[in-house]
Amino acid sequence: MEFFKKAFKALRFNKNKPTVFGELEEKVINIIWEKKSGTVSEVREILGKEKFAHTTIMTILDRLYKKGILKREKEGKGYRYFPLITKEEFEREVAKKVIKDIVKGKPDVAIAAFEGVLEELSQEEIKKLKHLIQQKVKDEE
Repeated sequence: MEFFKKAFKALRFNKNKPTVFGELEEKVINIIWEKKSGTVSEVREILGKEKFAHTTIMTILDRLYKKGILKREKEGKGYRYFPLITKEEFEREVAKKVIKDIVKGKPDVAIAAFEGVLEELSQEEIKKLKHLIQQKVKDEE
């Protein structure tokens, strides 16, 4: 997806999690993900009409559209915006990118960090991970 190619250049951490969105962009995209669609007025209503101008929310939605994470359809005088990717797909792609960059740059650091994370995984998650590794080894043989 074109969005990820461009957006990951701006990947940063906000509230201890990786994101490519600014603070208001993140609030807006979360509303669209939750509601499955939204207009400027609907998003503004949820955020609090008195907090943000109509043009501010319109700009944020347009920016997310231009980045390729939303699509839009004409509705009345404005648009209705729809997500092109689910929140889960987005989070998976962000995690994949972060891990890939760490492993590529400093494999020893990634392995050390991964060892700490293993302690927090459930038995089911460990089984799944073990299966993935075994499948990868098998495929390479």
